Amino acid sequence: MAKKRGWHPSEQDDELVFAACERFLAHLHRQFKPQAEHAAQTERPADDARPGDDDPESATAIADWLNHEFNRTDITRERIYPLFWEAARRKFLFLQPPRERDLAKRIAALYHLERFEKSPESIQVVNARGPGVLTHVAAVGADVVLSLIKQVGRKKRERAAKDASVHVGLGGGATAMMVAERLASRIRSDLDCPKLVLHALTAGGFLVDQPTEAPVTYFSYFHDVLNEPEYVGLFSATVVPSGQYEQVIANPGVRESFDRADEIDIVITSFASADDPHGLLKKYLQHLIEKGELDKKVLHDMEASGWVGDVQFRPYSVEGPMDDACPVRAVTLFQPSALVERVQQPDKHVVLLAGPCHECGRAKTTALVPLLKQPALRLWTHLVTDLKTAHELVLAGEQASPAG
Repeated sequence: MAKKRGWHPSEQDDELVFAACERFLAHLHRQFKPQAEHAAQTERPADDARPGDDDPESATAIADWLNHEFNRTDITRERIYPLFWEAARRKFLFLQPPRERDLAKRIAALYHLERFEKSPESIQVVNARGPGVLTHVAAVGADVVLSLIKQVGRKKRERAAKDASVHVGLGGGATAMMVAERLASRIRSDLDCPKLVLHALTAGGFLVDQPTEAPVTYFSYFHDVLNEPEYVGLFSATVVPSGQYEQVIANPGVRESFDRADEIDIVITSFASADDPHGLLKKYLQHLIEKGELDKKVLHDMEASGWVGDVQFRPYSVEGPMDDACPVRAVTLFQPSALVERVQQPDKHVVLLAGPCHECGRAKTTALVPLLKQPALRLWTHLVTDLKTAHELVLAGEQASPAG
């Protein structure tokens, strides 16, 4: 006799899973609403009661309602909670991390960021801290990117542009990967989202055992989007000796990606701090040193020259880009100086993600300050950071200008 197959939430239809989740959240809202509202609800006349809408609505009532609405008989009160977690697994729930607007305003004032006065949304301080804060920074970053996508798409339609698609450039690294994942979830069934073209900004991951650091791998998040994007990869050696860079990017396959770089409307990028051993550029240089392919004094010389951070894997000091300091160059569509020029153009946007290190949680404040203060490094139009970094930015700004 064949064994009867068990029930599993992953096998349920999206419609039922979503309905169970929505009903469960409504139950929580009624259960924890303000006392005055709760009292008014309990005084509701008996004849005003609705089937399956007890107060507070129990798991049994939710199960009864689902069975009635979906013509089922197998939904029990014990299965409501697995359905709720299945909804979370399918990313039907999107938490909106809170923003700290006063801190954003203070940062704009201390660092003389005039853009903030015209566009208050250009600086986002995520009111979150702790081990999962980078996930929240990435979530807000993705939401900012989606808002920009719709803004750019609307303007292109109004101009009746020949290419009404919105082109988005994805940088490498863990933060950009989380942004891509969240963005794909947000637009999965959004028919109003403009057609996207996704560009890989860098050629790949630095180390062979870390391929997921390559932005081309993030394209897979978008394969089940209803209006699936088009993709523009960048296939080349990830890093080349500085003296060979121009030759490499002139190669036919690489050149095609660079020729399309100007199409990009929105760039998503993060950065690394020079004092963080987990930064991709620093890890790669250390890897070359350990293999004997690079003199160990290279790192010492770069640090002695004032290296504080790198963006798009290009090092910079508090004064500006350090173009000649590093013996190798990552193949990337945009150098820092190109991004600085880019953000001066209308309808071109760069979203800078300024969360902590994804491995150790160390804040990158020292590396972030020059990106706010130094005109030669002000390569962003939108900044997303976390509460701890924001507090450190304010402290650093107040120490630099006590009268501010």
